[in-house]
Amino acid sequence: MDHVGEIFQIGLRAQGSGRPEEYEAALAYGAHLYTAYDVHENGMKSVLDDIPDGGNYYLTIDADGIDPSVMPAVAGPALGGITYVQMRQLIHGLVKKGRVVGMDIVEITPSTDVNNISCIAAGRLMVNLIGAAVRADYFDAPKL
Repeated sequence: MDHVGEIFQIGLRAQGSGRPEEYEAALAYGAHLYTAYDVHENGMKSVLDDIPDGGNYYLTIDADGIDPSVMPAVAGPALGGITYVQMRQLIHGLVKKGRVVGMDIVEITPSTDVNNISCIAAGRLMVNLIGAAVRADYFDAPKL
């Protein structure tokens, strides 16, 4: 995939299916890996500072990476994940750095949601991207 420059994975925790050899392969490929604890200790700004300015960014949010207090409807809920506020900071920070060309949220299991909080949070994150993109003049809408 020649069109992909760099990959930043944010919110990693020790649980999951990633084996040591997969971790090493990601590093060898050049992926930038940040644990959720790195973000909690140093802030999302520290991650944003590492992402090159002026790029086109595609953001894939794996619901498992978000704390289950925000996204309980996942196959493997694990405490200590990225918070809603940190995700919002990432979205708004990327819009300020360059152009977010797309975003998706994956691995939500609605049948296990608690009071629809995962679906509400996912919708709010999407609305945050749309609002930030409008404020950043991504669209050539006629001025009224």
